[in-house]
Amino acid sequence: MATSRSARVLGLLLAAWTAQSAPQTKSEFALLNVKEPEALQGKFPGAFAAFSGAAPDVTDEFEVHLPPSEDPRGCKSYTVSSPGSLRKPVALVRRGNCTFLQKAKLAQEAGAAGVLVVFDNDRIFTMGGSNDTHEDQQVNIFAVSIGHSLGKKIRDQLSAQASDGLTSAQVVLSVSVYEPSLLNVSELLLILLATSLVAAGAFFSTSDMRQSGEFASSIAPAAEEVLEVDSWMAASFCVMGSGMLVFLFFFMNYMIYVIMFAFCLGGASCITQFLALVLQHFNSGLKERFMDIPFVGPASKAELIAAVPAVILVTCWVTLRNTMYGWPFQDIIGAGFLCWMQRTLRLPNMKIASILLTAMFFFDIFWVFISPLIFTKSVMVTVATGGDTGESVPMLLRIPSIGDPLGNDRLLGFGDVALPGLLVSYLRRIDIKLERRFLEGYFTPALIGYFVGLCVTIAALIIMKMGQPALLYLVPGTLGTTLVLARCRGELSLLWEGKRMRQDHHLEDENSDAA
Repeated sequence: MATSRSARVLGLLLAAWTAQSAPQTKSEFALLNVKEPEALQGKFPGAFAAFSGAAPDVTDEFEVHLPPSEDPRGCKSYTVSSPGSLRKPVALVRRGNCTFLQKAKLAQEAGAAGVLVVFDNDRIFTMGGSNDTHEDQQVNIFAVSIGHSLGKKIRDQLSAQASDGLTSAQVVLSVSVYEPSLLNVSELLLILLATSLVAAGAFFSTSDMRQSGEFASSIAPAAEEVLEVDSWMAASFCVMGSGMLVFLFFFMNYMIYVIMFAFCLGGASCITQFLALVLQHFNSGLKERFMDIPFVGPASKAELIAAVPAVILVTCWVTLRNTMYGWPFQDIIGAGFLCWMQRTLRLPNMKIASILLTAMFFFDIFWVFISPLIFTKSVMVTVATGGDTGESVPMLLRIPSIGDPLGNDRLLGFGDVALPGLLVSYLRRIDIKLERRFLEGYFTPALIGYFVGLCVTIAALIIMKMGQPALLYLVPGTLGTTLVLARCRGELSLLWEGKRMRQDHHLEDENSDAA
Protein backbone atom coordinates (compact mmCIF):
# COMPACT_ATOMS: atom_id res chain seq x y z
CA MET A 1 0.00 0.00 0.00
CA ALA A 2 1.33 3.41 -0.85
CA THR A 3 2.45 5.22 2.28
CA SER A 4 4.64 8.33 2.14
CA ARG A 5 8.14 8.04 3.50
CA SER A 6 7.78 11.24 5.56
CA ALA A 7 4.64 9.98 7.30
CA ARG A 8 6.32 6.73 8.27
CA VAL A 9 9.44 8.45 9.53
CA LEU A 10 7.37 10.97 11.52
CA GLY A 11 5.56 8.11 13.22
CA LEU A 12 8.83 6.38 14.05
CA LEU A 13 10.33 9.57 15.46
CA LEU A 14 7.21 10.05 17.60
CA ALA A 15 7.74 6.55 18.93
CA ALA A 16 11.27 7.40 19.96
CA TRP A 17 10.34 10.73 21.55
CA THR A 18 7.52 9.38 23.69
CA ALA A 19 9.33 6.40 25.09
CA GLN A 20 12.78 7.36 26.27
CA SER A 21 12.24 5.73 29.67
CA ALA A 22 14.25 2.96 31.23
CA PRO A 23 12.60 -0.05 32.89
CA GLN A 24 10.38 1.25 35.63
CA THR A 25 11.42 0.87 39.24
CA LYS A 26 9.01 -0.44 41.86
CA SER A 27 10.00 1.74 44.81
CA GLU A 28 6.56 3.43 44.66
CA PHE A 29 4.65 0.17 44.73
CA ALA A 30 2.80 -1.11 47.76
CA LEU A 31 2.20 -4.62 49.00
CA LEU A 32 -1.25 -5.22 50.51
CA ASN A 33 -1.48 -8.30 52.71
CA VAL A 34 -5.15 -9.16 53.36
CA LYS A 35 -5.33 -11.17 56.60
CA GLU A 36 -9.09 -11.34 57.26
CA PRO A 37 -11.45 -12.82 56.23
CA GLU A 38 -9.91 -16.10 55.23
CA ALA A 39 -11.66 -16.05 51.84
CA LEU A 40 -9.76 -12.89 50.83
CA GLN A 41 -6.36 -13.75 52.29
CA GLY A 42 -3.43 -13.09 49.99
CA LYS A 43 -0.91 -10.51 48.82
CA PHE A 44 -1.96 -7.93 46.26
CA PRO A 45 -0.29 -5.03 44.40
CA GLY A 46 -0.90 -1.35 44.98
CA ALA A 47 0.83 1.92 44.14
CA PHE A 48 1.56 4.75 46.56
CA ALA A 49 0.40 8.16 45.38
CA ALA A 50 2.93 10.84 44.56
CA PHE A 51 1.49 12.88 47.46
CA SER A 52 1.14 9.96 49.87
CA GLY A 53 2.21 10.29 53.48
CA ALA A 54 4.74 7.94 54.99
CA ALA A 55 4.16 4.25 54.34
CA PRO A 56 2.98 2.33 57.42
CA ASP A 57 5.05 -0.31 59.13
CA VAL A 58 4.59 -3.85 57.88
CA THR A 59 3.35 -4.89 61.33
CA ASP A 60 0.50 -2.33 61.39
CA GLU A 61 -2.98 -3.72 60.76
CA PHE A 62 -5.93 -1.73 59.45
CA GLU A 63 -9.69 -2.21 59.15
CA VAL A 64 -11.29 -1.22 55.86
CA HIS A 65 -14.33 1.07 55.90
CA LEU A 66 -16.62 2.32 53.14
CA PRO A 67 -17.88 5.90 52.81
CA PRO A 68 -21.68 6.38 52.77
CA SER A 69 -23.41 4.44 50.00
CA GLU A 70 -24.64 7.66 48.36
CA ASP A 71 -21.02 8.74 47.84
CA PRO A 72 -18.93 5.61 47.15
CA ARG A 73 -16.22 7.72 45.49
CA GLY A 74 -15.45 9.60 48.70
CA CYS A 75 -15.80 13.08 47.25
CA LYS A 76 -17.93 14.51 50.10
CA SER A 77 -17.29 14.83 53.81
CA TYR A 78 -17.81 11.65 55.83
CA THR A 79 -16.47 9.95 58.96
CA VAL A 80 -14.95 6.55 59.68
CA SER A 81 -14.19 5.01 63.05
CA SER A 82 -13.39 1.66 64.66
CA PRO A 83 -15.04 1.75 68.11
CA GLY A 84 -13.60 -0.85 70.44
CA SER A 85 -10.92 -1.86 67.93
CA LEU A 86 -7.17 -1.42 68.27
CA ARG A 87 -6.82 -1.31 64.50
CA LYS A 88 -6.84 2.00 62.67
CA PRO A 89 -9.46 2.55 59.92
CA VAL A 90 -8.70 3.03 56.24
CA ALA A 91 -11.23 4.28 53.68
CA LEU A 92 -11.98 2.37 50.48
CA VAL A 93 -13.22 4.70 47.73
CA ARG A 94 -13.78 4.36 44.01
CA ARG A 95 -11.98 6.40 41.38
CA GLY A 96 -13.75 9.37 39.76
CA ASN A 97 -15.79 12.56 40.41
CA CYS A 98 -12.91 14.36 42.19
CA THR A 99 -9.13 14.37 42.18
CA PHE A 100 -7.00 11.78 43.92
CA LEU A 101 -5.70 14.50 46.22
CA GLN A 102 -9.22 15.52 47.26
CA LYS A 103 -10.09 11.90 48.08
CA ALA A 104 -7.03 11.65 50.31
CA LYS A 105 -7.74 14.95 52.12
CA LEU A 106 -11.38 13.99 52.75
CA ALA A 107 -10.33 10.56 54.07
CA GLN A 108 -7.83 12.28 56.35
CA GLU A 109 -10.53 14.64 57.64
CA ALA A 110 -12.79 11.60 58.18
CA GLY A 111 -10.29 10.14 60.64
CA ALA A 112 -8.84 7.45 58.38
CA ALA A 113 -5.19 6.42 58.64
CA GLY A 114 -5.10 5.82 54.92
CA VAL A 115 -7.17 5.69 51.74
CA LEU A 116 -7.40 2.93 49.14
CA VAL A 117 -8.57 4.12 45.71
CA VAL A 118 -10.16 1.41 43.56
CA PHE A 119 -9.37 1.80 39.86
CA ASP A 120 -11.68 0.90 36.98
CA ASN A 121 -9.43 -1.97 35.89
CA ASP A 122 -6.54 -3.97 37.30
CA ARG A 123 -3.86 -1.80 35.72
CA ILE A 124 -2.72 0.48 38.53
CA PHE A 125 -0.35 3.43 38.44
CA THR A 126 0.99 6.15 40.69
CA MET A 127 -1.70 8.71 41.48
CA GLY A 128 -0.54 12.23 40.73
CA GLY A 129 -1.11 15.23 42.96
CA SER A 130 -1.59 18.90 42.21
CA ASN A 131 0.91 21.35 40.76
CA ASP A 132 1.16 22.90 44.23
CA THR A 133 3.74 21.09 46.34
CA HIS A 134 2.43 22.77 49.52
CA GLU A 135 -1.04 21.33 48.93
CA ASP A 136 0.40 17.84 48.40
CA GLN A 137 2.28 18.09 51.68
CA GLN A 138 -0.99 18.59 53.58
CA VAL A 139 -1.73 14.88 53.16
CA ASN A 140 -0.33 13.01 56.17
CA ILE A 141 -2.01 9.63 55.58
CA PHE A 142 -0.92 7.00 53.10
CA ALA A 143 -2.78 6.87 49.80
CA VAL A 144 -2.64 3.71 47.65
CA SER A 145 -4.31 2.76 44.38
CA ILE A 146 -5.53 -0.83 43.99
CA GLY A 147 -6.96 -2.87 41.14
CA HIS A 148 -10.65 -3.26 40.37
CA SER A 149 -10.74 -6.99 41.19
CA LEU A 150 -9.41 -6.60 44.73
CA GLY A 151 -11.53 -3.52 45.38
CA LYS A 152 -14.70 -5.31 44.27
CA LYS A 153 -13.98 -8.29 46.54
CA ILE A 154 -13.50 -6.02 49.53
CA ARG A 155 -16.60 -3.97 48.75
CA ASP A 156 -18.70 -7.11 48.31
CA GLN A 157 -17.43 -8.45 51.64
CA LEU A 158 -18.20 -5.22 53.50
CA SER A 159 -21.59 -4.78 51.79
CA ALA A 160 -22.58 -8.33 52.74
CA GLN A 161 -21.69 -7.72 56.38
CA ALA A 162 -23.60 -4.45 56.40
CA SER A 163 -26.72 -6.24 55.13
CA ASP A 164 -26.35 -8.76 57.98
CA GLY A 165 -26.50 -5.99 60.54
CA LEU A 166 -22.80 -5.94 61.40
CA THR A 167 -21.36 -2.51 62.01
CA SER A 168 -17.62 -3.14 62.28
CA ALA A 169 -15.45 -3.76 59.27
CA GLN A 170 -14.16 -7.30 59.04
CA VAL A 171 -11.60 -6.86 56.29
CA VAL A 172 -8.18 -6.57 57.92
CA LEU A 173 -4.99 -5.87 56.01
CA SER A 174 -1.50 -4.44 56.26
CA VAL A 175 0.19 -2.08 53.80
CA SER A 176 3.92 -1.84 53.24
CA VAL A 177 6.44 -0.72 50.64
CA TYR A 178 7.10 -3.45 48.12
CA GLU A 179 10.74 -4.43 47.81
CA PRO A 180 11.46 -6.28 44.55
CA SER A 181 13.95 -9.10 44.44
CA LEU A 182 17.42 -8.10 43.27
CA LEU A 183 17.54 -10.75 40.56
CA ASN A 184 14.67 -11.52 38.22
CA VAL A 185 14.79 -13.40 34.95
CA SER A 186 12.44 -10.80 33.42
CA GLU A 187 15.27 -8.24 33.38
CA LEU A 188 17.53 -10.67 31.57
CA LEU A 189 14.83 -11.43 28.99
CA LEU A 190 14.27 -7.71 28.43
CA ILE A 191 18.00 -7.16 27.89
CA LEU A 192 18.22 -10.07 25.46
CA LEU A 193 15.12 -8.90 23.57
CA ALA A 194 16.41 -5.34 23.18
CA THR A 195 19.89 -6.51 22.13
CA SER A 196 18.38 -8.94 19.63
CA LEU A 197 16.28 -6.15 18.09
CA VAL A 198 19.35 -3.94 17.72
CA ALA A 199 21.11 -6.78 15.90
CA ALA A 200 18.00 -7.48 13.79
CA GLY A 201 17.79 -3.79 12.91
CA ALA A 202 21.34 -3.94 11.61
CA PHE A 203 20.34 -6.89 9.42
CA PHE A 204 17.46 -4.93 7.90
CA SER A 205 19.62 -1.81 7.53
CA THR A 206 22.18 -3.71 5.44
CA SER A 207 19.66 -5.66 3.38
CA ASP A 208 20.48 -3.56 0.32
CA MET A 209 24.07 -4.77 0.50
CA ARG A 210 23.17 -8.42 -0.07
CA GLN A 211 23.47 -10.14 -3.40
CA SER A 212 20.43 -10.08 -5.64
CA GLY A 213 18.24 -13.12 -5.18
CA GLU A 214 18.95 -13.54 -1.48
CA PHE A 215 16.07 -13.18 0.94
CA ALA A 216 17.70 -10.17 2.61
CA SER A 217 17.91 -8.30 -0.69
CA SER A 218 14.18 -8.75 -1.21
CA ILE A 219 13.43 -6.65 1.87
CA ALA A 220 15.88 -3.91 0.94
CA PRO A 221 14.33 -0.43 0.77
CA ALA A 222 14.05 1.49 -2.46
CA ALA A 223 16.31 4.52 -2.74
CA GLU A 224 13.39 6.92 -2.25
CA GLU A 225 12.45 5.23 1.03
CA VAL A 226 15.81 5.84 2.71
CA LEU A 227 16.23 9.00 4.77
CA GLU A 228 19.77 9.99 5.71
CA VAL A 229 20.12 11.86 8.99
CA ASP A 230 22.00 15.15 8.62
CA SER A 231 23.50 17.41 11.29
CA TRP A 232 20.43 19.69 11.36
CA MET A 233 18.09 16.76 11.90
CA ALA A 234 20.34 15.27 14.58
CA ALA A 235 20.54 18.54 16.53
CA SER A 236 16.85 19.42 16.14
CA PHE A 237 15.77 15.96 17.26
CA CYS A 238 16.46 16.92 20.88
CA VAL A 239 14.61 20.26 20.65
CA MET A 240 11.56 18.82 18.89
CA GLY A 241 11.52 15.84 21.24
CA SER A 242 11.52 18.15 24.28
CA GLY A 243 8.61 20.13 22.88
CA MET A 244 6.68 16.93 22.22
CA LEU A 245 7.31 15.66 25.76
CA VAL A 246 6.10 18.89 27.37
CA PHE A 247 3.01 18.91 25.18
CA LEU A 248 2.18 15.32 26.09
CA PHE A 249 2.89 15.98 29.76
CA PHE A 250 0.18 18.64 29.93
CA PHE A 251 -2.29 17.11 27.47
CA MET A 252 -1.82 13.39 28.02
CA ASN A 253 -5.48 12.93 28.98
CA TYR A 254 -6.42 14.03 25.46
CA MET A 255 -3.46 12.68 23.51
CA ILE A 256 -3.11 9.16 24.91
CA TYR A 257 -5.71 7.72 22.54
CA VAL A 258 -4.21 9.62 19.60
CA ILE A 259 -0.87 7.99 20.42
CA MET A 260 -2.50 4.59 20.73
CA PHE A 261 -4.23 5.08 17.38
CA ALA A 262 -0.94 6.09 15.74
CA PHE A 263 0.72 3.02 17.29
CA CYS A 264 -1.97 0.74 15.88
CA LEU A 265 -1.97 2.36 12.45
CA GLY A 266 1.81 2.52 12.17
CA GLY A 267 2.23 -0.99 13.58
CA ALA A 268 -0.25 -2.47 11.14
CA SER A 269 1.45 -0.63 8.26
CA CYS A 270 4.96 -1.83 9.18
CA ILE A 271 3.90 -5.44 9.72
CA THR A 272 1.90 -5.40 6.47
CA GLN A 273 4.86 -4.09 4.50
CA PHE A 274 7.27 -6.64 5.97
CA LEU A 275 4.96 -9.58 5.37
CA ALA A 276 4.19 -8.36 1.86
CA LEU A 277 7.90 -8.23 1.01
CA VAL A 278 8.32 -11.79 2.27
CA LEU A 279 5.35 -13.02 0.22
CA GLN A 280 6.61 -11.28 -2.89
CA HIS A 281 10.02 -12.91 -2.47
CA PHE A 282 8.54 -16.39 -2.57
CA ASN A 283 5.82 -15.60 -5.12
CA SER A 284 6.62 -12.79 -7.52
CA GLY A 285 3.11 -12.96 -8.94
CA LEU A 286 1.78 -11.36 -5.74
CA LYS A 287 3.50 -8.09 -6.66
CA GLU A 288 0.71 -7.44 -9.17
CA ARG A 289 -1.44 -4.42 -8.42
CA PHE A 290 -4.85 -5.63 -7.31
CA MET A 291 -6.93 -2.58 -6.37
CA ASP A 292 -6.94 1.06 -5.26
CA ILE A 293 -7.91 1.80 -1.66
CA PRO A 294 -9.36 5.27 -0.94
CA PHE A 295 -6.99 7.54 1.03
CA VAL A 296 -4.31 4.81 0.87
CA GLY A 297 -3.50 4.23 -2.75
CA PRO A 298 -2.79 1.18 -4.90
CA ALA A 299 -2.44 -2.17 -3.12
CA SER A 300 -0.87 -5.35 -4.39
CA LYS A 301 -2.15 -8.85 -3.76
CA ALA A 302 0.69 -9.47 -1.30
CA GLU A 303 -0.21 -6.35 0.71
CA LEU A 304 -3.87 -7.32 0.97
CA ILE A 305 -2.96 -10.82 2.17
CA ALA A 306 -0.39 -9.45 4.63
CA ALA A 307 -2.89 -6.93 6.00
CA VAL A 308 -5.04 -9.72 7.45
CA PRO A 309 -2.57 -11.00 10.10
CA ALA A 310 -1.41 -7.42 10.73
CA VAL A 311 -4.95 -6.26 11.55
CA ILE A 312 -5.54 -9.36 13.70
CA LEU A 313 -2.34 -8.64 15.63
CA VAL A 314 -3.29 -5.02 16.29
CA THR A 315 -6.85 -6.00 17.25
CA CYS A 316 -5.50 -8.50 19.78
CA TRP A 317 -3.32 -5.81 21.32
CA VAL A 318 -6.19 -3.31 21.55
CA THR A 319 -8.41 -5.91 23.20
CA LEU A 320 -5.83 -7.36 25.59
CA ARG A 321 -3.56 -4.36 26.19
CA ASN A 322 -4.51 -3.97 29.87
CA THR A 323 -4.36 -7.67 30.67
CA MET A 324 -1.51 -10.07 31.33
CA TYR A 325 -1.86 -11.36 27.76
CA GLY A 326 -1.23 -8.10 25.91
CA TRP A 327 2.58 -7.96 26.12
CA PRO A 328 3.51 -10.34 23.26
CA PHE A 329 1.34 -8.43 20.78
CA GLN A 330 2.84 -5.11 21.88
CA ASP A 331 6.38 -6.49 21.54
CA ILE A 332 5.72 -7.93 18.07
CA ILE A 333 4.32 -4.60 16.86
CA GLY A 334 7.25 -2.84 18.52
CA ALA A 335 9.73 -5.13 16.78
CA GLY A 336 8.14 -4.19 13.46
CA PHE A 337 8.43 -0.48 14.28
CA LEU A 338 12.07 -0.73 15.33
CA CYS A 339 13.24 -2.87 12.41
CA TRP A 340 11.43 -0.59 9.97
CA MET A 341 13.14 2.43 11.50
CA GLN A 342 16.57 0.82 11.11
CA ARG A 343 15.66 -0.03 7.51
CA THR A 344 14.50 3.52 6.73
CA LEU A 345 16.87 5.86 8.62
CA ARG A 346 20.63 5.96 7.98
CA LEU A 347 23.57 7.67 9.67
CA PRO A 348 26.18 8.88 7.12
CA ASN A 349 29.18 9.10 9.46
CA MET A 350 30.39 9.12 13.06
CA LYS A 351 30.12 12.90 13.31
CA ILE A 352 26.37 12.83 12.79
CA ALA A 353 26.08 9.78 15.07
CA SER A 354 27.99 11.64 17.80
CA ILE A 355 25.81 14.75 17.48
CA LEU A 356 22.61 12.72 17.65
CA LEU A 357 23.56 10.41 20.50
CA THR A 358 25.27 13.13 22.57
CA ALA A 359 22.21 15.38 22.26
CA MET A 360 19.90 12.52 23.25
CA PHE A 361 22.27 11.57 26.09
CA PHE A 362 21.67 14.94 27.76
CA PHE A 363 18.03 14.92 26.64
CA ASP A 364 17.44 11.70 28.57
CA ILE A 365 19.26 12.90 31.70
CA PHE A 366 17.41 16.21 31.77
CA TRP A 367 13.90 14.84 31.34
CA VAL A 368 14.34 12.01 33.85
CA PHE A 369 16.48 13.59 36.59
CA ILE A 370 16.20 17.38 36.24
CA SER A 371 12.62 17.87 35.03
CA PRO A 372 11.13 17.00 38.47
CA LEU A 373 12.78 20.15 39.84
CA ILE A 374 10.76 22.20 37.33
CA PHE A 375 7.54 20.20 36.85
CA THR A 376 7.40 18.59 40.36
CA LYS A 377 7.71 15.12 38.80
CA SER A 378 9.63 13.38 36.05
CA VAL A 379 8.15 14.39 32.70
CA MET A 380 9.71 11.39 30.98
CA VAL A 381 8.36 8.81 33.41
CA THR A 382 4.93 10.48 33.55
CA VAL A 383 4.57 10.48 29.77
CA ALA A 384 5.88 6.93 29.39
CA THR A 385 3.41 5.60 31.96
CA GLY A 386 0.44 7.53 30.56
CA GLY A 387 0.02 9.94 33.47
CA ASP A 388 -3.23 9.30 35.33
CA THR A 389 -5.16 8.10 32.28
CA GLY A 390 -5.10 4.44 33.25
CA GLU A 391 -3.37 3.69 29.94
CA SER A 392 0.32 3.32 29.18
CA VAL A 393 2.11 4.78 26.19
CA PRO A 394 2.48 1.70 23.94
CA MET A 395 5.92 2.66 22.60
CA LEU A 396 7.51 0.33 25.13
CA LEU A 397 8.88 -3.18 25.10
CA ARG A 398 7.13 -5.22 27.79
CA ILE A 399 8.23 -8.40 29.52
CA PRO A 400 5.93 -9.85 32.20
CA SER A 401 7.30 -10.44 35.64
CA ILE A 402 8.44 -13.97 36.38
CA GLY A 403 8.37 -15.11 40.00
CA ASP A 404 7.26 -11.67 41.21
CA PRO A 405 4.20 -11.65 43.49
CA LEU A 406 3.05 -8.30 42.14
CA GLY A 407 3.41 -9.28 38.50
CA ASN A 408 4.43 -5.84 37.20
CA ASP A 409 5.88 -5.74 33.70
CA ARG A 410 9.46 -4.74 32.98
CA LEU A 411 9.51 -1.86 30.48
CA LEU A 412 12.00 -0.34 28.04
CA GLY A 413 11.29 2.57 25.69
CA PHE A 414 11.53 2.12 21.93
CA GLY A 415 13.94 5.06 21.80
CA ASP A 416 16.44 3.21 23.96
CA VAL A 417 16.60 0.57 21.23
CA ALA A 418 16.18 2.72 18.12
CA LEU A 419 18.76 5.45 18.76
CA PRO A 420 21.76 3.25 19.68
CA GLY A 421 20.51 0.87 16.97
CA LEU A 422 21.08 3.53 14.30
CA LEU A 423 24.75 3.64 15.26
CA VAL A 424 25.08 -0.14 15.40
CA SER A 425 23.45 -0.43 11.96
CA TYR A 426 25.85 2.14 10.54
CA LEU A 427 28.80 0.20 11.97
CA ARG A 428 27.52 -3.02 10.42
CA ARG A 429 27.49 -1.31 7.02
CA ILE A 430 31.07 -0.22 7.62
CA ASP A 431 32.13 -3.79 8.46
CA ILE A 432 30.47 -5.22 5.35
CA LYS A 433 32.13 -2.68 3.09
CA LEU A 434 35.50 -3.38 4.70
CA GLU A 435 34.85 -7.14 4.55
CA ARG A 436 35.74 -7.44 8.20
CA ARG A 437 34.76 -10.40 10.30
CA PHE A 438 32.53 -9.93 13.33
CA LEU A 439 35.39 -9.81 15.84
CA GLU A 440 37.55 -7.60 13.62
CA GLY A 441 35.07 -4.83 12.89
CA TYR A 442 33.04 -2.27 14.83
CA PHE A 443 29.61 -3.92 14.89
CA THR A 444 30.29 -6.64 17.47
CA PRO A 445 32.06 -4.38 20.03
CA ALA A 446 29.23 -1.85 19.79
CA LEU A 447 26.60 -4.56 20.22
CA ILE A 448 28.45 -5.92 23.26
CA GLY A 449 28.68 -2.37 24.57
CA TYR A 450 24.90 -2.02 24.20
CA PHE A 451 24.34 -5.27 26.10
CA VAL A 452 26.67 -4.17 28.91
CA GLY A 453 25.03 -0.72 29.00
CA LEU A 454 21.60 -2.28 29.53
CA CYS A 455 22.99 -4.46 32.31
CA VAL A 456 24.40 -1.37 34.02
CA THR A 457 21.03 0.36 33.57
CA ILE A 458 19.27 -2.47 35.41
CA ALA A 459 21.90 -2.42 38.16
CA ALA A 460 21.45 1.36 38.60
CA LEU A 461 17.68 0.91 38.63
CA ILE A 462 17.90 -1.59 41.48
CA ILE A 463 20.45 0.42 43.47
CA MET A 464 18.81 3.86 43.10
CA LYS A 465 15.22 2.54 43.15
CA MET A 466 14.08 5.12 40.62
CA GLY A 467 13.53 5.33 36.86
CA GLN A 468 16.79 5.59 34.93
CA PRO A 469 17.67 7.41 31.68
CA ALA A 470 18.94 4.36 29.81
CA LEU A 471 20.89 6.46 27.30
CA LEU A 472 23.07 7.61 30.19
CA TYR A 473 24.59 4.13 30.08
CA LEU A 474 23.90 3.07 26.49
CA VAL A 475 25.62 5.99 24.76
CA PRO A 476 28.99 5.40 26.49
CA GLY A 477 28.59 1.66 25.85
CA THR A 478 28.03 2.09 22.11
CA LEU A 479 29.34 5.47 20.94
CA GLY A 480 32.12 5.58 23.55
CA THR A 481 33.30 2.08 22.71
CA THR A 482 33.32 2.84 18.98
CA LEU A 483 35.25 6.12 19.31
CA VAL A 484 37.90 4.55 21.54
CA LEU A 485 38.28 1.56 19.24
CA ALA A 486 38.52 3.73 16.10
CA ARG A 487 41.11 5.90 17.82
CA CYS A 488 43.20 2.87 18.73
CA ARG A 489 43.03 1.61 15.13
CA GLY A 490 43.99 5.01 13.73
CA GLU A 491 40.73 5.28 11.77
CA LEU A 492 38.87 7.88 13.81
CA SER A 493 39.53 10.89 11.60
CA LEU A 494 38.41 9.10 8.45
CA LEU A 495 35.46 7.34 10.10
CA TRP A 496 34.41 10.69 11.57
CA GLU A 497 33.81 12.25 8.16
CA GLY A 498 32.56 9.05 6.52
CA LYS A 499 35.34 8.66 3.99
CA ARG A 500 34.98 6.06 1.30
CA MET A 501 36.47 2.64 1.90
CA ARG A 502 38.98 0.55 0.03
CA GLN A 503 38.63 -3.18 -0.29
CA ASP A 504 41.93 -3.88 1.48
CA HIS A 505 40.22 -3.54 4.85
CA HIS A 506 41.19 0.11 5.35
CA LEU A 507 39.52 3.48 5.12
CA GLU A 508 40.57 5.88 2.42
CA ASP A 509 40.54 9.67 2.46
CA GLU A 510 38.27 10.99 -0.27
CA ASN A 511 40.89 13.58 -1.15
CA SER A 512 43.65 11.03 -1.71
CA ASP A 513 44.83 10.42 -5.25
CA ALA A 514 43.34 7.46 -7.08
CA ALA A 515 45.67 4.52 -7.31
